[in-house]
Amino acid sequence: MKTPGQIVALGGGMFSMEADNGLLDKYILNLVPKEKPKICFFGTASNDGTEYREMFYNFFNKLNCEPSHLSFLDPPYDIEKFILDKDIIHVGGGNTSLIIETWKKTGVDKIMKKAYRSGVILTGMSAGAICWFQDGITNPSPGVLTRLPCLGLLEGSFCPHYDDKVELKKSFHKLILEGTIGNGVGAEDGAAVHYLGNKILRVVTSRPDVTAYSVKKVRNKIVETPFVPFYLGKQSDTEHTMRNLPSEILDTVISYVNKINHHDIDGLAEFMSDDHIFIDSLGMVIKGKKEMINAWKIFLKWFPNYEIQVSNTLLTDDTVGLFGFAVGTFDSEDPVHHDKFKIPAAWRAKVRDNRVTEWQAIADNEAVRDIIKGNGVKSMFRAKLKSKSH
Repeated sequence: MKTPGQIVALGGGMFSMEADNGLLDKYILNLVPKEKPKICFFGTASNDGTEYREMFYNFFNKLNCEPSHLSFLDPPYDIEKFILDKDIIHVGGGNTSLIIETWKKTGVDKIMKKAYRSGVILTGMSAGAICWFQDGITNPSPGVLTRLPCLGLLEGSFCPHYDDKVELKKSFHKLILEGTIGNGVGAEDGAAVHYLGNKILRVVTSRPDVTAYSVKKVRNKIVETPFVPFYLGKQSDTEHTMRNLPSEILDTVISYVNKINHHDIDGLAEFMSDDHIFIDSLGMVIKGKKEMINAWKIFLKWFPNYEIQVSNTLLTDDTVGLFGFAVGTFDSEDPVHHDKFKIPAAWRAKVRDNRVTEWQAIADNEAVRDIIKGNGVKSMFRAKLKSKSH
């Protein structure tokens, strides 16, 4: 299972608007779990202007990273290789239409989608944020704003400078009400919307009094719902972000699920904390890494084709929720007959220092219990777990 792609869409801010602040810039760099992330600037929306590019280098050359840029006036020989080598792509503000036209003409639109799927973090401010969504706004003639089809990596639409450009905000509302563009998000200057896949992970801000809004059409009216922002200026918050990067937490849980699906007991042990706790659907609790390893050995012997199929994830601070299906077979006493099952299930994983400290399974196991009873086995699994845990 691959980690969902990450996009950070900014209403306005970073090095070009808040050079003395740097909170959003550093937040984005910290999403990459390596000492010197490679960040690349695209000035496509401003015709690859040198002034914008110089602001980028003046800021990021002072930080622990490897800054670079891509100019279509002097492109690298192998654009795809150049882009896929980066950890972060940041697209500057300006003209969204120019971004889309240039990228389609050069094939970079397809390369960006490949980069997104391969784990490159995509970011952008203003036009550089709009480009990642399905719907943008363009003005083909003075005073007229209409829909601009964009890359479509994120659903719906996006409006930057939500607190600053009144006419843009009004047009955004009007186009949503007309159904010209989909529901979307409006982000104020200093606010960044961090997406994990198509889900909003959090809204982070470089200022204490700004945020972003969910903007939807409800019964022919626009309804704005503010997100609770995560202000990066508080020292305690900044340290928390450094210790518990969202991508690392999700990567840990996904790796843990992969070890389960491959029935890799040694691999599971590597991702468990020593004080690991397991809770099953009936409330049974197993404490300790050693005890849980023994429990997994028994469980996977009884269910030789057990697999977790994840449909959706939810990440909040140090905890990940997984939603999907538990599938597998029960290893009956009949060497030929293996009863199959597939049941809706959810799992909750708590992570500390890249280790799973808690794993809770939640499912309606009636179908599985019926299979076990049908094979003439009663409570053996729970009995074995209990005997192994003592």
